[in-house]
Amino acid sequence: MLHFIQDNFIGYTCHESRLGVVGSVAKLRSFCWLLLCLSWTNVCGAAVVPWLYDVEVPVENQSSSARHEASKVALLQVLTRLTGLVHVPRYPQIVRALSAPDLYYSQFRFVAGPASVTNNGVGTPFSLRIQFEPRSVLRLIRDSALPIWGSNRPLVVAWVVVEQGIEREIIATGSTHPLALALQQRAEERGLPILYPLLDLEDQIKVDPAVVWGRMSQVLLPASERYGADIVLVGRIQALGEGSWATSWEFWWDGLIIPLERRDVAATLSAAAVVDLIVDELTQRYAVLGREPRQILLGVSGVASPADYGNLLNYLEALEFVDGVNVAQINADHLGLIVTTRAEPEQLQWLLEVERRLLQPTDPGFSSADIEMVWGG
Repeated sequence: MLHFIQDNFIGYTCHESRLGVVGSVAKLRSFCWLLLCLSWTNVCGAAVVPWLYDVEVPVENQSSSARHEASKVALLQVLTRLTGLVHVPRYPQIVRALSAPDLYYSQFRFVAGPASVTNNGVGTPFSLRIQFEPRSVLRLIRDSALPIWGSNRPLVVAWVVVEQGIEREIIATGSTHPLALALQQRAEERGLPILYPLLDLEDQIKVDPAVVWGRMSQVLLPASERYGADIVLVGRIQALGEGSWATSWEFWWDGLIIPLERRDVAATLSAAAVVDLIVDELTQRYAVLGREPRQILLGVSGVASPADYGNLLNYLEALEFVDGVNVAQINADHLGLIVTTRAEPEQLQWLLEVERRLLQPTDPGFSSADIEMVWGG
């Protein structure tokens, strides 16, 4: 246990050094919180994000030229969501794709309404909603040797309290506070599923603004379980006057606590920064780098019926980080599968365990496979 804590604390202080914004008192406080959170390690597991390939972009009109330009912006956003990269490299394959973005989507439609807003806050008459074709986009990513971050992603629940004068208020689902909207918008741009608490009677009984302000993990962690959260984001937002804000964030994930403190003219800038921080941390673990594909022998037991057989192959072939699957051997309820992937064997096994449809065997015994797992259905 002490070795684990020491390793994580070293990594944590290095991260703080990179941010260069947290003082020694915050380090000590957050390290104490780390001890409290060690027992709450990846309790819930990730879930598939259904909207990664759907993008809405503001447009001035419904002309073909406006659609073409907006489609390029939308394609870059999808690539950002699926690679974890804020700035997608302009490799030759990407440049060619941006010249013909219509090859990568299956549906589009124009939508009228005041909700279409550009980055500078100016409203536009329309927005363009595009649904991209997953196979085409993933092929582009693989051909460009870019990282792939699968659609099964941790869910974030955000407990954020805003202090203005003597009033403190927790941001709830449906809030129109500019910070809440900015946090949600940046999360959608980066492909991060995030939600705010309902603040219904059940939440109000357990959590008040003082609990969030004090970052009381013994209250917030149990309160977050009802939302199926894998990550808890806690934010303290304080109005300093003249449009300036002090923001203090922590997100708790897998036994780690990672802080971010800022002073900004707009609190919305801080919201974007903390989303970027979370995504950067997640993609270090979840994203499969754009290496040359390799073949890994995966042994799977518990395949007891033709339905199990079909479901297993369909499941594996649908994973973004799997390029192909071939059956090498069938022996009773055990399959030997050759999986083509850019992941290292250890990372592939970890990613499959996160998906929770393939499980570690209780008694692996002797196996010639690189990875041995059990089909859970």
